[in-house]
Amino acid sequence: MGGSLAWSDMDCGLLLSGPPGTGKTMFAQAVAKTCGAAFVSASCAKWQAKGHLGDFLAAMRKTFSEAVEKAPCILFLDEFDAVGDRAKFTGDNANYCVQVVNGILEALDGSPRRDGVVVIAATNYPDAIDPALRRPGRLDRHIKVELPDHDARKDILTLHLGAEVSPDVLAYSARATRGYSGAALAQLARDARKQARRARRSVTADDIRAVTPSLMPLDPFTRRAACLHEAGHAVVGTELAYGEIAVITVVREVSPCDDSAGYVAWQCPKLHQRPRESYANEIATILGGRAAEEVVLGFVTDGSGGANGSDLHRAADIATVMEATLGMGHGLPTAT
Repeated sequence: MGGSLAWSDMDCGLLLSGPPGTGKTMFAQAVAKTCGAAFVSASCAKWQAKGHLGDFLAAMRKTFSEAVEKAPCILFLDEFDAVGDRAKFTGDNANYCVQVVNGILEALDGSPRRDGVVVIAATNYPDAIDPALRRPGRLDRHIKVELPDHDARKDILTLHLGAEVSPDVLAYSARATRGYSGAALAQLARDARKQARRARRSVTADDIRAVTPSLMPLDPFTRRAACLHEAGHAVVGTELAYGEIAVITVVREVSPCDDSAGYVAWQCPKLHQRPRESYANEIATILGGRAAEEVVLGFVTDGSGGANGSDLHRAADIATVMEATLGMGHGLPTAT
């Protein structure tokens, strides 16, 4: 059934966040194209280049006015974390930064003068943005754009390289590029086409293999250690009723950009309020892989630590929050 909606019934803002190169700008452009809307792009850096605070605010208001004139319009604000958070401003420039945030708050306000304009802001650091900018009526929604999974990587490579390339070659390249962003995959495709141009021919499987990182098979010891590690997570989590196991994976080969040999995916119940035991069980489950290595092998490997998001990193973060933020440490009762 057809009809129309009042602009006040529409979401008028969206925040996109994710690692660099995941296609946030491309997403905004695609939304505009799909909706048949105009596309206007700006950033704090562009506004700042105009001069002092008054010039900055004037440039910002001009951008919003341009978007209104072109309505229906998608207004894309890139690197939005540059706006900052008023609670974190210090030093001589604090007042300037506060005025910047206040100016953008005024511009984002869902008043009738912005009818027909949807603002899409993009950032790599959503936590650095003032909460007032993200409240309903301004940037209503927050969508996290993750790195592409295997199937998405294969689709992206197919898009850039064409369907004439063998699916087996594209599948191999997709496996070998785990951790790649959409932008990195586009660069890989450009490199493959560059090799083909130099040889004055179409892209071949050899061109793609030449620019794809080599998969390294796991040696028997490393694979066994990885299996023990993931089994440790599964055993401890099951014993503590941490959640239901969705899948346990240990790979046969890894790429240079991927330092993970396996993982356990859990389906955990949603709790409105979590007791201390729940956090302790999560820490125990995370460290179960390391414990399994020590019990079965008699020593531990470096698979539990290192990069951000590793077992030790996650466990330490949870323990820190329990102690410093939630008051769940052992020292709090004796401090009174």
